[in-house]
Amino acid sequence: MKSVQSPVAAVPSKAPTGIAGFDEITGGGLPRGRTTLLVGGPGSGKTVLALQFLAHGAQVCKEPGIFVAFEENSKRIVANATSFGWKLAELQQKRLFFLDAQPQPDLVQSGDFDLGGMCAALEAKVKEMGARRIVFDALDIIMALLPDAAARMREIYRLHEWLLAHQLTGLITLKASGEETSSISQQPFGFMQFMVDCTVILNHSVVLGVSQRNLRVQKYRGSSFDEDESPFAIGKGGLEVRTRMREVSPP
Repeated sequence: MKSVQSPVAAVPSKAPTGIAGFDEITGGGLPRGRTTLLVGGPGSGKTVLALQFLAHGAQVCKEPGIFVAFEENSKRIVANATSFGWKLAELQQKRLFFLDAQPQPDLVQSGDFDLGGMCAALEAKVKEMGARRIVFDALDIIMALLPDAAARMREIYRLHEWLLAHQLTGLITLKASGEETSSISQQPFGFMQFMVDCTVILNHSVVLGVSQRNLRVQKYRGSSFDEDESPFAIGKGGLEVRTRMREVSPP
């Protein structure tokens, strides 16, 4: 009798972020064509990481990207990132598109408001520029305006299915305090971590007057990854993650 071997699951393709150390601990970057959830408190570096992911994709990987801003104005976001040297203004001409989607509370009608219109507009833009990467920054801002948990879950599922249907490498950022990041599943949008293929947590604290930043990959479906916390800094070129291998490497 011949032994029957069970099929080996294929390792998902990776989309490099260009972030020193991060691509190392994830084995190549974020899951390509899937969705990643990025959680952290105010000032933890979520927007910087998201922009770096898009800039690297547009400049190095030739993968155009879209940044959907639910909180800050896109002009301010681009201005704040000027010091990193990513040349976002130049990339906006062909390979990078910013959509200002800050909600107007007085326009939100219970039961009528949904993300369908935004997705339809984005679909046209995706086809026009051949976008492969997309960021939804501060999705919690717009979700908080929906009337109940059922409505929020409906819209998040709608967005997730739209991302999968278009095979976009998506990154969704959510705010959470330091205490909340340790128990994401208990938060209002905690069910999202069970939908996405990858979850990354950013923590920022001050200990004895010293700023400390840590990053941890909590989940990466279908791939091995470093589960330990890794310190990171925001330097002249953006995020730099210090992994164990990088720490022991000679200067």
